[in-house]
Amino acid sequence: MYTAHLNILMIDDSEQDVAIIRELLGVNPDYPVDIIHCPTLAVGLEQLQSGPSIDLVLLDLCVSGELDLEVFQQIHQASPTIALIILSGNADEEIALQAMQEGAQDYLVKGQFTSSHLRRSVQYALERQSLLQELDTKNQTLQSLSHQLEIANHQLSQLATVDALTQVRNRRHFDEIFLLEWNRLCRENHPLSLIMADVDHFKAYNDTYGHQAGDECLHRVAQAIAKSAKRPADCVARYGGEEFAIILPNTDLAGATLVAETIRSAIHGLNIPHESSTMSPQVSVSLGVASQVPDENVAPSLLIEAADRALYVAKQQGRDRVQTHQKDCSSLESRRTLELVGRLQQALNQQKAKRRDRLRKKSGAIVTPQ
Repeated sequence: MYTAHLNILMIDDSEQDVAIIRELLGVNPDYPVDIIHCPTLAVGLEQLQSGPSIDLVLLDLCVSGELDLEVFQQIHQASPTIALIILSGNADEEIALQAMQEGAQDYLVKGQFTSSHLRRSVQYALERQSLLQELDTKNQTLQSLSHQLEIANHQLSQLATVDALTQVRNRRHFDEIFLLEWNRLCRENHPLSLIMADVDHFKAYNDTYGHQAGDECLHRVAQAIAKSAKRPADCVARYGGEEFAIILPNTDLAGATLVAETIRSAIHGLNIPHESSTMSPQVSVSLGVASQVPDENVAPSLLIEAADRALYVAKQQGRDRVQTHQKDCSSLESRRTLELVGRLQQALNQQKAKRRDRLRKKSGAIVTPQ
């Protein structure tokens, strides 16, 4: 039961009706009420905006000269958190129901309610409005928590797919994206290219400058590669140690070779000294490039092996160069094929399971006011 002093704003153009309401609410000394009377809608709206705090509004729908719910809607939009009771000389149940559906706490017909009835209506209106505000607050909290959880899940997902040292994608993410792109381009009959890049004489660099300098070198190289593979669909990943892999969807061998040359030039542009290198005074990379239009009869791991073989040739021929694999990947015979296919398929299954978990986490219901 509310026992604190209540400020009630009554918007009504009838002084007589205001006097009646004052009398009906003033008969109980334990129920202190202060009624602030406004004869017009404009004055009432101004009072809500600049006057003392209002706990409840008593509104005559005919204050504008005719029965119109627009009067109620203006008040409700101006102060949606304030409890509002409609007073009307019209007993039309359809209008009453519409008003209640749009947010009024009660609809009282003038001349048809007693003092106790009016007090109960005021009391229940305040309690219901308080519950609605509490529910709204809880919903906002739940929505905020849901948003924070979504951000946290995204961050966790990023952490699970990003290499901590270089800040490009990790091997796990490479496996997932490579197989997804292979399957997609297999359906679309478009080429998929792969570049394998290896930092030349990196062990010697570590031995000369120390592991901390080596880590910084790998980070700078990775970021230079990432800037060279500019398209959103391109994926740059740390494949292992000082080796990087670049997935280029919808790219033929000529286009991938241009990207590889851009990467090689970008690494030169870093001007990282490497006095222990036998072929360059600065850090350089060797790159192997392969391309294939995916086919369901060709193992996707063969493209990886083709790029890896091209990288091996680039190293054998003196390093700091781009070597392409010119033959169709399906002509390769590999003892690693079954192993790579199994690993890639496992990566895809893990990705599907992760997506199912995210969908389950997002299926929680939000509490809504009744």
